[in-house]
Amino acid sequence: MRIDPRRISSPLAYFSDKVKGREPAGAPAEHEGKRAKAMVEHRDGTGKWSLAWSGELTNEVAPVEVLIADGGTYLVTFDNWHSVGYGLDVVAIYDGQGQLIRALALGDILSADYIEALPHSTSSIAWRGDPRLTSHGELVIPIRVPGKQDDAQNAIYVEARVRLLDGVVLSGSSPQWQEAEASAQSVAREKRARAEKARQAFIAPLLGPEENTERSWHLYLREAFYRSSSDWMRDSTSTTVLRDPSADNYAASEGWLRDALLSVDYTHGTMSFASVAPFDFFVSRVDAILAEARPGELKGSHVYIAAPSSALPLLQDMFARSGATVAVFDPDVPIPQRPERLKRYLPNH
Repeated sequence: MRIDPRRISSPLAYFSDKVKGREPAGAPAEHEGKRAKAMVEHRDGTGKWSLAWSGELTNEVAPVEVLIADGGTYLVTFDNWHSVGYGLDVVAIYDGQGQLIRALALGDILSADYIEALPHSTSSIAWRGDPRLTSHGELVIPIRVPGKQDDAQNAIYVEARVRLLDGVVLSGSSPQWQEAEASAQSVAREKRARAEKARQAFIAPLLGPEENTERSWHLYLREAFYRSSSDWMRDSTSTTVLRDPSADNYAASEGWLRDALLSVDYTHGTMSFASVAPFDFFVSRVDAILAEARPGELKGSHVYIAAPSSALPLLQDMFARSGATVAVFDPDVPIPQRPERLKRYLPNH
């Protein structure tokens, strides 16, 4: 058995054409066919090869994995190049003459909640382990169980079974499957709740984080920038958070603070700062670092600091010698969402 992927000029050309709606996406100027092809040959007792069948597969570019039954009675393909878990043919079953018996989408095997609960990346769904064919005409696919170990190396699986003769899905009634479905439904509910919480936070006026944690301050700084900066569509900001000085890993965060303010290896641009440590301590460390800077070191830079509005004159005095422009994000002052961002966000959420 041999699989010949459809030729593309490059992955970049393929995805560019997809965005522009050009088909066949990424095809060279001179190309043949619109899909991947397969060829199956048999070898007889004398060692002579003969063609059993050849033809196009359902896969637009190439399948990710292929199994062939003993004697070539069935050929089964899995997923599509660069889009695992998506499409109408995450599983496609062919007979011994290359005729398609059935193509299955993930929704033909799993419930909508189960699919939602599975780990998703930008382009793929991590839905299965290594499939196998049985001697009595079935396809067995290990299906990842959501909520039972998040990392792929330690993932737990439940078996889906498909009859090769007609592509009928046989699994779904066993206690193990019902347990996996219950776990998936629980994970899906939690994901929807988190998504709704994020939606409401995006719409609502922004205040400082409820928890004084490093991650919370990073998220606050980024969102405050996009809501406050006049150049929010073209610019972005780095975010630096000073840890509590009693923390074992405090020294690294002061190193990041120093790098952001003094490094000469890159253009400083727009920078945002916050502190898990008490504000007075943060001010003292920034003041000490800026004392080492050359006059005009940060000229042209825009600095945002999570701080009370009343602290702005002090911060401006501290940065005056550096040449930076300073503003504050006051965590106690709500920052409304931009109408332009709402118009883009709400139709998709």
